[in-house]
Amino acid sequence: MGISAGKTTTPFGQWASPIAAEDLTRGVRAFGHRQSGGDWLYWTESRPDEKGRQVIVRAMPGGSSEEILPPPFSARSRVHEYGGAEFSVADGVVHFVNDADQDVWALVPGRQAERLTREPTTRFAAMIADPSRDRLIAVAEHHSESSLKDGHANPVNSIVAISLGGPRCGSVEPLIEGHDFYAFPTLSPDGRRLAFLAWNLPDMPWDQAVLHVVPMRADGTVGQAKRIAGGKGAAAMQPQWLPDGRLAFLTDASGWGNLALWDGDSVRVLTRLEVDLGLPMWNLGTRSFVVDAACRIRASASVDGRPVILTVDDLDRRRPTVTIEPLGADTASIGALTPCGGGIAATFGYDKRPAALGLLFDKKKAPAIVRTSSDMSLAPAEISVGRQVNFRGGDGRKTYARYYAPTNTRHKGPRGALPPALVLAHGGPTSAAGRGFGLRAQFYATRGFAVIDVDYAGSTGYGRTYRERLDGMWGIADVKDCAAAAAWAGREGLVDPARVAIAGGSAGGYTVLMALATTRGVFAAGSSHYGISNLALLMEHTHKFEAGYLHRLLGTTPRNWRKVCEARSPLTLIDGMRAPVILFQGLDDKVVPPEQSRGIADRLLERGVRAELHEFAGEGHGFRRADTIVAVLEAELAFMRSAMALG
Repeated sequence: MGISAGKTTTPFGQWASPIAAEDLTRGVRAFGHRQSGGDWLYWTESRPDEKGRQVIVRAMPGGSSEEILPPPFSARSRVHEYGGAEFSVADGVVHFVNDADQDVWALVPGRQAERLTREPTTRFAAMIADPSRDRLIAVAEHHSESSLKDGHANPVNSIVAISLGGPRCGSVEPLIEGHDFYAFPTLSPDGRRLAFLAWNLPDMPWDQAVLHVVPMRADGTVGQAKRIAGGKGAAAMQPQWLPDGRLAFLTDASGWGNLALWDGDSVRVLTRLEVDLGLPMWNLGTRSFVVDAACRIRASASVDGRPVILTVDDLDRRRPTVTIEPLGADTASIGALTPCGGGIAATFGYDKRPAALGLLFDKKKAPAIVRTSSDMSLAPAEISVGRQVNFRGGDGRKTYARYYAPTNTRHKGPRGALPPALVLAHGGPTSAAGRGFGLRAQFYATRGFAVIDVDYAGSTGYGRTYRERLDGMWGIADVKDCAAAAAWAGREGLVDPARVAIAGGSAGGYTVLMALATTRGVFAAGSSHYGISNLALLMEHTHKFEAGYLHRLLGTTPRNWRKVCEARSPLTLIDGMRAPVILFQGLDDKVVPPEQSRGIADRLLERGVRAELHEFAGEGHGFRRADTIVAVLEAELAFMRSAMALG
């Protein structure tokens, strides 16, 4: 971080940036579910400048993109609240879940959409075609009328069939019931077997989802389900049939997500790598491996913080051929995979430009860009490239983060001064720090902040043991790791230890509030986006999908949770909170209701601690609207500058 000639000396945190708050929404799109259909690649993209509407777009390789879902439709499923797998394509017909009613609609591009189901208390996702029976198979989530009104839902989940023709067109019939949750219904090539994942409370899918296969009778009913893998301390993930009728999937029985194959009789593990091929299934339908017509498997992974493509060939051999090839030097990440036109479609993250949806045909060449995630363009010299770092975490074990240095072509800090820092705590908490060019990190780095995006204990991508370091330790291990990241940056001379703030959303917002309450003097300010202040309130009112998750994270049971929740709630520990804090909250949030932010803001103000609460009507768990995103970013920046006296 040397001092460069020709730059204006300006206090850190006050640099004029080429990135305005509006740039985080203008021409920005977040890519969702995707699928190939014929020669087309279809995908959804969420657009902040259309109030978060999620549109369906398609393109042919080498061609321009075409929006096929007109307003006011928005393709978004709310199964598990987080949704995913909101559309499917078969024979030129797109079936999608419409956000406003959660029903399934049929769309032929160029024509008006037609409503297929009329189920006011049911949500749908993960539709697949069952052509020989003229129907769709889907995951369904059935809510009662009262639960939809009061928001305290305990829905019943199942796999259902939706008729596509005849007098019963649009009717919904149950196929598989009895488990708390279902995902990835997947029909064999001959239509005679259905694979699916199922799991029960208190588990999350990455804890021990079980892979089942059921025979499909000619009349469309199902036979007895057979357990293939998963459970007993391991999770099965992402079942996918091969053209020859074998079933590929992922299993983390070894502690890492590895590929396995079921041949109808037994399971054989194909890879034995200390690399995570799996992804935590917050959203339905996400796949990290694909199968081609030659029964070759290609998977995405991260090795030493950089993306790779793993290819598994010669599956009939006792030891299949496994090759691992890194992507281009400027590629920082690779997202979910979709086969398309003989290549792989994925979202590729880059160090010095916005992420893009692209098609990879040759691993030695750059992907062909289909659609960028942002219209913004910055000179490479203006961009802070994230660097993977590690340090001793709160428990003394190796912990990881991405570090972004302050970067600006026109400004430098005063001689001898060190920059302020923003420590980011990701959500989940079973998630991971961002990789590559992220507009929020760049927004702060170009203004003279150092940004440290922490993969604290519990983060994904480092194996099951790393993720389970947070079990029973939520609010403790994550906080200590974020504090350790700040201490590491201070020891390295990268930041001013007296001017380190912490920010995060959802579970990360809880980490922010706990850090301010329990690590006195480490953080000078905090920013909590829809964070949790009262664990007992969350335990009583959380939605079904995460109802058991809290017990694992807190080390509690349904009988002993109250004392632990009280002891580990920021509201209980509020006397330790002295640093100023800003809070942002959506008024329609069903995951972390507004009472969570209001409660702690009121108490802090009563104690004379500086606290600002910003609430947004029409926003849920995660902000989608452009005006909200801009308002949040501008308020957060102004607050950080004021709270840390950056002037």
